[in-house]
Amino acid sequence: MAEAYEAGVNFFDSAEFYRTYPYLREVAQKPDTVIAGRSFAWDAESMRKSLDLYRKELNRDVVDIFGLHEQESGLTLKGHRDALEFLARERERGTVRAVSVSTHYVACVKAAALLDEVDVIFAVLNIQGLGIADGSRQDMEDALRFAKECGKGVYIMKALGGGHLHHVPEEALSYAAKFPYKDSVAVGVKTREEVLYNAAVLCGERPSLEVSRAVTGRKKRLLVEEWCEGCGRCVKRCGFKALSLQGGRAVVDETKCMLCGYCGGVCPVFCLKII
Repeated sequence: MAEAYEAGVNFFDSAEFYRTYPYLREVAQKPDTVIAGRSFAWDAESMRKSLDLYRKELNRDVVDIFGLHEQESGLTLKGHRDALEFLARERERGTVRAVSVSTHYVACVKAAALLDEVDVIFAVLNIQGLGIADGSRQDMEDALRFAKECGKGVYIMKALGGGHLHHVPEEALSYAAKFPYKDSVAVGVKTREEVLYNAAVLCGERPSLEVSRAVTGRKKRLLVEEWCEGCGRCVKRCGFKALSLQGGRAVVDETKCMLCGYCGGVCPVFCLKII
């Protein structure tokens, strides 16, 4: 994160579900750093607790961007209306700068674009349209253009398709950088070399040969450990239908898995891992 900040990155995405706020605490104190957070809270009291956790763990009084995590449609937004209206009131009080919605759904982008309570939309988009739950890449592009025309801030996730576009990283990142109806791109990284590679490509530069060799060719996958009990919670949690039960244990279809890691959050015996 320090390397990213020195490279000019000042926007960091996080969420209560990820349990990553403590790791961002130091970078959150640097000048001009923006930290986005979100929560699965559906009512005002739960959302208040989520905001308090953000403030406590990041050591900040004012929340930069905060919103609803993983929404699907106008109906799910309606079901979270109490939490959304609470955030809008906090925005008016000046304790929250912007209210957001994150989604993998075209329908949700369109619905959120029409809500006065929403300032920022965080949606999946990549060059192959991977992970868009209810449409094509073109459908999501059109929806995000509509959101921008409605005055919303937009940032996009899964530019590398959850790792599936590892064979064309420069092409994939360049597409995200050039997509006109967005304000920022969130890319997951875990090494210094990945930071430098992504920063170079997103700035329209060519990464050094050394950095390129260090990051390209790697492939991630979802590992199901042998102690899987076959409870099926991960199968129900997966929005991409990448998991199924076979022979009393979970099995992953790697052609569908987006490596989002949400399945791991519901596994009672911690047998699901992205490696």
